[in-house]
Amino acid sequence: MAGEQRASYADWQRAYGDYYEALPGRLDLACPNCGHHELRLVFVADEDDRIGYAQFSCGFCRFGIHVSRTWVPEGVEFEPISTPAPLLRERLPDFTLVHPPAAANDDDIEEVRF
Repeated sequence: MAGEQRASYADWQRAYGDYYEALPGRLDLACPNCGHHELRLVFVADEDDRIGYAQFSCGFCRFGIHVSRTWVPEGVEFEPISTPAPLLRERLPDFTLVHPPAAANDDDIEEVRF
């Protein structure tokens, strides 16, 4: 059920950081957009170095962010980057991407480091 986008890109980044820090455990975190507890984090990465990208989204309001160049922590499952595109599309959540502000420069976007 798609709703209205209320949370900013920075709100999503902060939630992602909290969620990521809890890995490989699971954090029961409310969605920054709708407040429901249906956040999911899916990684797609190289099987050798565990570097790839992540999709962090809410299964209820169907908003989220894409995080590129991230490392998948040990003990966390991921989709291999070699997965054929049609199969990968079936496995990844469908959501509306929240983008950084259009006028953002590097100083406007909160960087999440681990």
